[in-house]
Amino acid sequence: MHRNTAPRPRPAFTLIELLVVIAIIAILAAILFPVFAQAREKARQTACLSNTKQLGNAVSMYIQDFDEALPMGGWSGAGGIGSRWFRDLYPYVKSTDVYVCPNITSDPMNIAGYYVPTLYNFPRFTGDTGLYPTSPGGYGLNVNLAAFGSSRALADIPDAAGTFIICDTSRVTSAVIGNYDPTTWPKLQDRSTDWQVTPPSSWTGGETARYSTDNSDNRRRPMARHSGGLNVIYCDGHAKWSKVENFLGPLSATQFGWPYGDPRNSWDNK
Repeated sequence: MHRNTAPRPRPAFTLIELLVVIAIIAILAAILFPVFAQAREKARQTACLSNTKQLGNAVSMYIQDFDEALPMGGWSGAGGIGSRWFRDLYPYVKSTDVYVCPNITSDPMNIAGYYVPTLYNFPRFTGDTGLYPTSPGGYGLNVNLAAFGSSRALADIPDAAGTFIICDTSRVTSAVIGNYDPTTWPKLQDRSTDWQVTPPSSWTGGETARYSTDNSDNRRRPMARHSGGLNVIYCDGHAKWSKVENFLGPLSATQFGWPYGDPRNSWDNK
């Protein structure tokens, strides 16, 4: 009996089946890519929170070593010798990486002296030969607590666990004036700060037009780099993530964050 040995035709996708497969892949990609992006952002937020926890520990150790004085914004002395809070905390952290928020490493201004500090010999006192960071990186010190040349004692803080000392910070462009939506401020970052972050109002509730006037101090803002929020260090040394609206409170030309004395206000003396 003769058998037909001709090869059988191999099954193949029809055009419709191929289009269905492509459509399924596209749908899965549309679902998974945002999930991957959220996972990456959560990892950056966690890394930044780790940085702030280390800085919080450094603040606590500094306070213990300096008779419960908080780190000041900065100070200067004869011959230009001086320092800044981030240099004074460096001996306790021993790493410039701690000052770098992971969400600013791709910023075009991410250069030495801005968001990524380098080390150089900066004398804090006569004869000092230590290495210290060139900038505060992505963080700033609450100007209400530590002005240049002076600082407060921990005993001056009525609520150390509820008063912030350091947070995610950046200087922003002048386009921020008149923009009271802090979730949009990260798009306006133009460089690291000198040392400070300016909350909406002062220690005693005055200077309530801070965010309505254009100067370099008022453009050093808390920065919601992480899912609409920021990492914050408090005077007792603990750190946590906060939604920026919850941290600052209502902002407008006539509203300047949480009112003076409000328990949600973390920068006044009530």
